This record gives sequence, C-alpha cells and structure tokens, in this order.
Amino acid sequence: MRELRARMERLTAAAALMDELATEWSTREYAGRADEGRITATVDAVGTLRALDIHPLSMRRLDGRALAEAVLKAVRRAEAAAEAAKEEMLRGGLEAAGVPHVAGLLGDARRAFGERASPEGAERL
Repeated sequence: MRELRARMERLTAAAALMDELATEWSTREYAGRADEGRITATVDAVGTLRALDIHPLSMRRLDGRALAEAVLKAVRRAEAAAEAAKEEMLRGGLEAAGVPHVAGLLGDARRAFGERASPEGAERL
C-alpha cells in the first residue's frame, strides 16, 4: 500500500510539472529560416504562422516558385522546432518526475504511428 501511495504521489507531481511545462511551451514562439537566413517564419507552439519576414534581396533574387519553396521551407523548419520543443518538454518532464519509462513508451508510440501514417509506411503494410 505504501508503494502504491508513493507511485500516486509521483504521478501527481508529474502531472503538476507537465502542466507547468506545457504552459511555458505554449507561450513560446519558434522560428525557421531559409534562403541563407533572409526568410524567417515564426510559429506558435501548435504551428500557427505568427510572422513571416522576407528580406527584399530574396524577393528580387528568387523567382515566384523559388520564393514560395523557400517560404515553405522556413515554415516547415519553424514547425519542426515547435515539435522538437514539445518532445523535449514531454521527455524532460517525465524524466524529472521519475517516470522516464513513460517517455520511452510515448516515443515508441509516436514512431510507430508516424511509420503507419507516412506513405512509405503504407507501402509496407
């Protein structure tokens, strides 16, 4: 019974810590760059585009298609930065709470889902 109570206390502490970390993560913005840093996209924690800065040199130097591709690259990099921050927050919070095995399980589940959801994974099924 004492062990069960200790586990429950750890889980409660983990939930409180995760709540704090999620609040902090959700207020941040994440940037991605392209065209040698001349194009910068900024997204919020869930990937919503908040700002897009395009240096005039990029607009003069790149044709429409290349400019669009560079903008998309910057946005995707910003989204990837937000996703990486979320993963780090989850892993760090769970490890700090003393339940690192849950972080490993979450990572395994995400990888398995990604493999099944990707076109390459669909070919293997």
